[in-house]
Amino acid sequence: MAKITIVLLCMCMLAACGNGSVEISNVQTRQTTTAVLTLSTTITGSIPSGTTINSYDVTIPLPDGVTVSSTTNPPLTDAAVVTTINSAVGSLVAAVYSAATGTRAALVKIHIASGTGFSAGAFSTVTCAIKAGTDPQASDFTAPTLDDATGFDNVSNSSVLGLEENLSLTSTVDIQ
Repeated sequence: MAKITIVLLCMCMLAACGNGSVEISNVQTRQTTTAVLTLSTTITGSIPSGTTINSYDVTIPLPDGVTVSSTTNPPLTDAAVVTTINSAVGSLVAAVYSAATGTRAALVKIHIASGTGFSAGAFSTVTCAIKAGTDPQASDFTAPTLDDATGFDNVSNSSVLGLEENLSLTSTVDIQ
């Protein structure tokens, strides 16, 4: 019995030996994977009374390491990339993605159109993917441009072209 006690005592002492340090090997850093842009317009000029906005053409440059899901040929964005919100819900969306080249940033070109029209304000979100190992900030996103906006004047029953001159486009970026 004394031999068993001595063996157990030795095993306990060996188990307690060590260098006294604690090693933490499961530390993880959070990798952002998505950036969501919300596009909005405000009226900055004069739009005829009774005019609805019927379409927007927008170009969005993307910073390095940011892309969108798309098909290759034709280079259309996947359906979940560009969504309409607020009064633009139900509008038709067509969006094309051009990958970055050595001289040009990646671009998303969006066309949103509605037969019934929508009002100025937040009209769309664009969901972007962030490449692993990159860490873009909201300030890295260049402001999109409103290339064209058309409307319909319900009083005179006529199209109104050139509305982009009377609208201001802004975007907010939420990096998740």
